[in-house]
Amino acid sequence: MLTIRELRSDGEIAAAFPLMSSLRDRIAAGTFLAEVRRQQIEGYELVGAFADDRLVALAGVRRTHTLARGEHLFVDDLVTSEAERGKGHGRALLRWLAGRARAEGLAQIHLDSRFTAKGFYEREGFTFKTSIPCSLEVRNYLAPPGGVL
Repeated sequence: MLTIRELRSDGEIAAAFPLMSSLRDRIAAGTFLAEVRRQQIEGYELVGAFADDRLVALAGVRRTHTLARGEHLFVDDLVTSEAERGKGHGRALLRWLAGRARAEGLAQIHLDSRFTAKGFYEREGFTFKTSIPCSLEVRNYLAPPGGVL
């Protein structure tokens, strides 16, 4: 049986680091808790799915509003442990999040997907839009031609 709940204590959040680091390789164990706490100030929540008291899937979500999308639940992070993939844990976690979104009056869930996860999200009913997430390294962008700031 799968149990889904928000991770709130320092210990619960710190224990989620190994799973989250499999998705987010830029994070470090020593700063993970502080980074989650910093995001929580802006409404971020870390939600875990547990099978037999083992964390098997993890979602980082936040309720937000944008001009492009209106009010919605945004999934920043969604990961299932490699050994547990294909067992429906990610789907169960998404359905739990959808139920919560509905209870809060939110009509949509949005996320940015990696190409490797596109099939999973399509099977779950997500529609892929035309926007493509991109980023810019400010330091390199503002560097003089041929130079570095």
